[in-house]
Order: sequence, then C-alpha cells, then structure tokens
Amino acid sequence: MDELFRIATISRQVRYGGGARVQEHGVPAEYIQVLVQGRFRVANGRDDGAEILAPPAMLGFQEVLKGTQLQSSATAETESIALVMPAEEFRSLLAANIELAQGLFRMLLESSAGTSAETSERPPLEGRASAFRYEHREAPLSTVEKVLCLQTVPILSHATAEELYDVAAIAREISLTGGECLFTPGAAASIVLLLSGAIELTSAAGRKDRARAGASLGVHETLAGASFAETALTVESGRALQIDREPLFDLLADRMDLLQGVFSAVFHREGGRPSGS
Repeated sequence: MDELFRIATISRQVRYGGGARVQEHGVPAEYIQVLVQGRFRVANGRDDGAEILAPPAMLGFQEVLKGTQLQSSATAETESIALVMPAEEFRSLLAANIELAQGLFRMLLESSAGTSAETSERPPLEGRASAFRYEHREAPLSTVEKVLCLQTVPILSHATAEELYDVAAIAREISLTGGECLFTPGAAASIVLLLSGAIELTSAAGRKDRARAGASLGVHETLAGASFAETALTVESGRALQIDREPLFDLLADRMDLLQGVFSAVFHREGGRPSGS
C-alpha cells in the first residue's frame, strides 16, 4: 500500500476527447498511462492491425521500464480518462524504493515461477549456458574473468561492459564441497552462477533437478524479494559466483540503465508483451 500511495502522488488525471491522439509510435516513452474510463485504440505501427483496450489497460509501462521508444500508437476511441505518470518520476521512485522494484519483478515473474514448479526445466532466466567455459584453478578469478562469466547470466544479457564490472565488484567467488548443503527452503535468496561442479535441487514435493556449470540459480527469488524454495546439495565439488540481494538492489538503484537492462531481459523472456497488456 505504501508503494501504491507513492505512485499516486506522481500521477495526474488526463481527459481525452473521442479521436484524440494518446501516444505516437517511435517517440521516447515519457509517460506511463493507465486507462480508467473509456477505450483506447492501439496500433502496433507494423501493420494495419489494431487492438481496443478497456480499463484498467496500461500504455508505456514496458517501454518506460526498458528505456525504449514507444512500440505502438494510440488514440481515444471514446471520451476517456487516464492516470498519467511521468517516466522520470516513476524511475526515480523505482530507484528509491527496493520494495516497489521487487514487487514489479515478482508480478512479471510469477507466471514462469508457477510453470517451473511443475516441470523439470529451470526457468528461462536461470538458463543453462551451453557455451559456458571455466578453467578450474585454486587462484581466485580476476575482475575481467568475473565479467566474462557474468555475461552468460540471462538477466545481464543487456548489460554494458562497464555495468558488468560494477556487478563483478559485488560478486563473491565461493567454493562448493561435495555433500555440502548450499541453501535450504526459507533461506535468503541470492543469485548463484555455477562455474564448475554440480548441484542437486530438491523441491518441497520431492522433485529433483541437477544444475551444472553455466546454470544461474536463485534469479527469480532474488529479483522478487522471495526466499529459496528448494534444497540445494552439492553433488560434485566446484566453484560459483554469488550475488546477494541487498548489494544487487543497491547497485540497481544507482545504475538506472542496468535496472532497465534487467527489466528488458525479463520482458524478453516473457516474449515481448504489448504495452497494453
């Protein structure tokens, strides 16, 4: 509720007459608009198709989070009323409120989390990088080597080299010993990039899954502010990079471009939902 009240403080009501232009395809996304009364006609700008949106449809949400141009044009089909939030004020609010960012990630990820609980496949954002390479040695990884490893993590696929260096600074290299329990249900989540070895994951229902080098574990839980839901047992000794939630969100709050890149990766996994969804 606190986050909703904060969003309400940056919103203003705008009335559109029938036929009025609401937004233009290809221009910078400067507002998020929530339709509360009336109807919007939305065209994607690629063909002649159009979609009629009814309350509580939203325009510009995906583009503002990703920092991209508007992907559709919209006009008011009837006299309509929308709540309008300036993009910069929304981003500032997002950076200053970890709970709001986690809530948005949780909303976007909950559908895939439900699917992953019923199958043996890890969620797409926790992918297995088949091209992953790591040469085991006793010496710790250099910052450059950490960056090369971190660029295989799906949620960092849009990060620049400079941003990856910032992430590398908060990534801890840890050793994994055979027979060791890495985490249990209810433990504070963190992102674990498996560099070598193997981890067996057991769900509360008893379903088992094995993660090997290249797998990124705990991504959904970390972004959504949730706890681990599985037991992780090291079955082959190895090494991993671990990123804790608090320093990660501190970094995302300071680096808006990085936060937008993470949202872009999440939306890409969702298949690119239209703005009005």
